[in-house]
Parts: sequence; structure tokens; C-alpha cells
Amino acid sequence: MVSENIKIYTLSCDYSIQSADPEEWGIFCSVYYNMAYNGFFREETYVTSGSPAYWICKGDARVGGVRMGPNRIYYLFFIPPFNDAPQVMKGLKQLLLAWSDRSQPIKAFEVLPDQVDLFACAGFWPDAFRCRWMQRPTEHFDVVWGEEFRIETLQREEKSDGSYRYVNEQEITACEYASFAHGLDATRRGQLAKEDHTPSVDPNYTNEVLMNASTLVYDKQTNELVANCRIGLQGDYAAVYSIGVIPAYRGRGLASLMLQRALSELKGSYPLLRLYVMQGNDAESVYVKLGFVPGLLEVQKMEIPPLSE
Repeated sequence: MVSENIKIYTLSCDYSIQSADPEEWGIFCSVYYNMAYNGFFREETYVTSGSPAYWICKGDARVGGVRMGPNRIYYLFFIPPFNDAPQVMKGLKQLLLAWSDRSQPIKAFEVLPDQVDLFACAGFWPDAFRCRWMQRPTEHFDVVWGEEFRIETLQREEKSDGSYRYVNEQEITACEYASFAHGLDATRRGQLAKEDHTPSVDPNYTNEVLMNASTLVYDKQTNELVANCRIGLQGDYAAVYSIGVIPAYRGRGLASLMLQRALSELKGSYPLLRLYVMQGNDAESVYVKLGFVPGLLEVQKMEIPPLSE
């Protein structure tokens, strides 16, 4: 099993992984992970993450790096001119099998095009969904809403257990469910029931600027929440956590207006606004028209299936 007290794990007679200082490791990852991807996220340092960072070593020489832990692996990179990736991947897989709960899948997240075959040859199955990040600079827009709509921003309140909830939680849940139920994105996320769309509030990923840049659109006549756009943090940058319009109100430009409002409100506080979109999502054309630039298409998840009971 993985242990914080162990600094070196053997992969084979030639290779091992060794615990890395996250900041130094992050510099190497920001150069070698994937040049096209890192060019898109050129300020990314890869320091903040949920799993430990390791150097991949051949003897005493560093040949790459990876973040991994029980049941998960990501940010795998190699330092040129190294060219024995399949042998290293074989060792990483065996280590993951030893570390992991085999009643659960072992997952590789957001696998980039240059490594899909590498993971596939190691027994990771790709899921059906392909996604990409998109981004554009923040900018001021003169946003004009129709007379029939009332605009509000997000408000949160502390619960008795010290956690937080949105004041409009039930309305947002209903709007999200009506906007996404049975769609491709809900299927990808496993959000099949109404309660699966209940928004969570993590104080580490939001603040007053981001909540003020988020938009709730109400129909004045019915007082129904008909569209919402919630902004949070992705690393140190603003990102669209969710944007949805219920079916009866589509085609009126509400998604574009909510994004323009977010870009305007964020100007001066955040240089970029990012969003993560699934291939085949109709909204992608809206983002392109607003000047969002697409990054690399990724396999959203690859996994080694769990052992059957």
C-alpha cells in the first residue's frame, strides 16, 4: 500500500518513482506534460493537486513525473529524449494495482491525445466522452436584458454545521434539472435525479467577486428561475461551473448575456474566464461566437475496471 513514510517505489529493475517537491515538480510538468496543452494553460504550475507528486527515475536520473495515489493517476509526463514510456507505464500500472481498492475502478483523468494509446495499451478503457477547456480574456460588455427578466446574483448562507448553501438552492436545483436532465452532460456526470443537480458551495472555490459575476435570471411574470450561470475557481482563474437555460426560454440569447455579464464583472479582478465543454454540446457554438478559444480535445476519463465479485 502507499505510505507517506516511503519515498521510493520500485517499478522494475530499471525504473522507480520517488517523492518530489511539488513546486519543483510543477515547473517540470508545466514544460513537459504536453506542449500544446501547456501553451493553452501557459501560467499553470501544477502545484495544487489531490495526489502526491513523484519523479520517474532511471537509476538516479529523472526521466519524467506523475501524480498518483490509490485508484487514480494523472499528469504523466516524460523528459526528452526519453523513449521507453510503455515500460514505465507497465510498472506504474502494477503499482496502482497494488495500491488500489480493486472493488473500485482505477481512473486516469483528462487524458490528452498524445497519451491515449499509452493508457489504452496498459489496459485503461476510454469512456465515451471527449471534452476540452475553452477560454477568453475578460472584457467589458454593455449587457442589455429584456423587460421581462429580473437579474440577481448568488448569495450564500452558513448552515448550522459550519458548511454553506446558496440562498436560492432549491430554485437553482430545479433550474439545473430542467436545463440538463437526460442530456449528454448530465449522463457524463451521472446526474440522473433532481437531487443530483443540487449545487454545492465550497468556500475555497468561490468568493464575493465570483458570486457577483454569477447570474440568476428570473421571469418577472412567473417569478421562475429560468436560467443561471455560476462562476467559481479553476486554479487561480475564474471558470464557469455551470450555465443552463430551461428549454422554454432557449433561443433568446440568455446564455450569451450571462457570459457577457460574467466577463464584464470579472474584468479587473481576473484576466481570463474558462469553461469546460463536452464535444457535441450545442453550447460550444455559443462560446465560439463570444470569442472563447478551444484547447485540446481530451478523453474525459480512462479506467481499469473493478474486479468482479
